[in-house]
Amino acid sequence: MAERRAAITVAAVIARGVVTAAGLLLVASVLVFVLVRAAPGDAVDVEFGESGASALLSSEEEAAARAQRARELGLDRSVPEQYVRWLSRVVRLDLGISFRTGRPVADELVERVPASAALGGAGFLVALAGAWLIGLLSARRPGGLLDHVLRLLSLAATAVPTFLLGSLALRYAAEWIGYPIAGEASWRRLWLPAVVLGVGAMPVVARLLRASLISEYGRPYALAARARGASPARVTFRHVMRPAFTPLLTLAGLTLASLVAASVITEVIFSWPGVSEYAVAAISAKDYPVVQAYLLLVVVVVVVVNRAVDVIQHLLDPRVGQAAEVMA
Repeated sequence: MAERRAAITVAAVIARGVVTAAGLLLVASVLVFVLVRAAPGDAVDVEFGESGASALLSSEEEAAARAQRARELGLDRSVPEQYVRWLSRVVRLDLGISFRTGRPVADELVERVPASAALGGAGFLVALAGAWLIGLLSARRPGGLLDHVLRLLSLAATAVPTFLLGSLALRYAAEWIGYPIAGEASWRRLWLPAVVLGVGAMPVVARLLRASLISEYGRPYALAARARGASPARVTFRHVMRPAFTPLLTLAGLTLASLVAASVITEVIFSWPGVSEYAVAAISAKDYPVVQAYLLLVVVVVVVVNRAVDVIQHLLDPRVGQAAEVMA
């Protein structure tokens, strides 16, 4: 009976998460569409400016050519009509055609998603591994010399902008060890941007893990294990580590969001052929379909991860779900 009740509760959490995610995505789609078009100029302005056609045509011919190009791109319609047409295609997984390349946006994203996923996953692992090591060493002797040194290093890592860290890392790695500054996505090129990406997210996770470990070390079950003669390592890895890691799930969404934001800078600096580099080029060209698809993809990833974290937290600790129901 208890198992059935738990299964029903988990199903309710998932259903509530799906409904919430759908609402968030709808709101996000409106914001994405409006904000992309709020910037001055459009794809027609960019095309005519880059091609130099304005200098070759009379004002009447240029106006006619601009109007024709706007009709071809669907920019002659009202913004609400453009949004409805775009949303109706998106729900069918049709992200439109790139203004620049003339190729389906979905195809171009699919080609670049693996590179971005590899970089994001590697950066997340670097952040998690570094935070685990820093948090564990700091929590062993709070207030000690090592704790102060590690906290100072974490603070310094937080203060250094990603673009500065990435630029310095790329310059010296290329000069000292022959790191390839351009090329296709490969394991040889992956490690350096992954480290730069992970270092940016590491301090926040390390601070939370340190606080969580210190709290767990002071709980009765940990003190009882030490009183029975268990070694510090046994207490840490057998008793304390799992409950200490549970609060970190709440940071998963925020960490992912910070990695996505930092990946834009990182991919550009390291010429990493991922989705973010593709989107930056599209922003410069006012390539609306690409920019909209990229922003919507980011929102989908963040929302899905946060909903998944809610479900995992409920499975690990049902009290989280009960508390959420009481708050609701």
